Amino acid sequence: MLSEKEKLARLKIIRSESVGPSIFWNLINLYGNGEKALQALPNFSKSVSKPLLACNDEKIEQELKNLKKIGAELIFFEDELYPPLLRTLPDPPPLLTLLGQKENVVNFFQKNIISVVGSRNASLHAKKFCTSLCEKLSDNGVIIASGMARGIDACAHVGSLKNGTIAILAGGINVIYPQENTKLYEEIAAKGCLFTEMPYNTAMQPQLFPRRNRIIAGIATGTVVIEAVEQSGSLITARFALEYGRDVFAVPGFPLDPRSIGCNNLLKDGAILVQNPQDIFDCLENRKIIQQSLFEERLQFAAKISDNDLEKTRKKILESLNTVPVTIDELISSIRIHPQEVLTALMELELANKISRLHGQRVCLAPGFENCSGNLC
Repeated sequence: MLSEKEKLARLKIIRSESVGPSIFWNLINLYGNGEKALQALPNFSKSVSKPLLACNDEKIEQELKNLKKIGAELIFFEDELYPPLLRTLPDPPPLLTLLGQKENVVNFFQKNIISVVGSRNASLHAKKFCTSLCEKLSDNGVIIASGMARGIDACAHVGSLKNGTIAILAGGINVIYPQENTKLYEEIAAKGCLFTEMPYNTAMQPQLFPRRNRIIAGIATGTVVIEAVEQSGSLITARFALEYGRDVFAVPGFPLDPRSIGCNNLLKDGAILVQNPQDIFDCLENRKIIQQSLFEERLQFAAKISDNDLEKTRKKILESLNTVPVTIDELISSIRIHPQEVLTALMELELANKISRLHGQRVCLAPGFENCSGNLC
């Protein structure tokens, strides 16, 4: 858990002008924590084209007051209420603003989450199909996430509202867009939850929608697309889902309807066909079976690894690592040891506080263990 000082420092950094998630994580990795990174920000600015000026205390205080007034709060990357699947993104949001029922959030993240996106100008058939699909998925324990736009997004939330739904906003947590969804916004806050990575009062801007779309894709195990024109935000969300290794589902449409072109092209490219809820349930069940099989295989393999082999692997890992993070795949390729043996050794080293595991499946030596041997004692 982060200390209050560390949280405040990280908030000041991410709210600073020109600092996005990528620069934020580079600063944290470079300086070790938010407090040191905040102090070093003026010096760091000398090496970039545009100065990085820390957000002033007055703005931070005002944001915190505003959030408290509406019952919202900040959720940091390390917090329990942070969406676990978002942690695997290449540059995950350092913090999110949450509005809604906190007691339900952890429960949501223990279930399968499916994102549903599609046309704002959706056909009546598509809206009806979306509402029915999301209602049945929700009634069977699947949590629905979407972007609270008009059209398919709104239908997805309406269909899943009674069991709790997740809305990802492009602007500030208090900015309702479109205004016609004001009642829906209030109902989601009462029965589900809303997230955004943008500061309080941030107005809608075109460039914010792709940022929101990456969160919609990243928060879920899969994304369903229902009607999408060739160039649309829904297809951007689907592309993010593919990049993150998530399932992409598409509902087929009439070939001459421009709103069907995007989904039909996704199906041509290998997206999973959705004609009814069972198509999604079957995919989730198959994924569960595969994951269970892999888990059992790992347990069996771990039981065969001798203490002597693990000690050698730990030593080789520590000799190969330094303070510069590398991906686990790069490490496995470098030391040429069975992946499961490396994962087991990494877990033990992490528990011994000798390595640090970072976002993006990366690892490095923990501070103070640059010259550590493979001995865990």
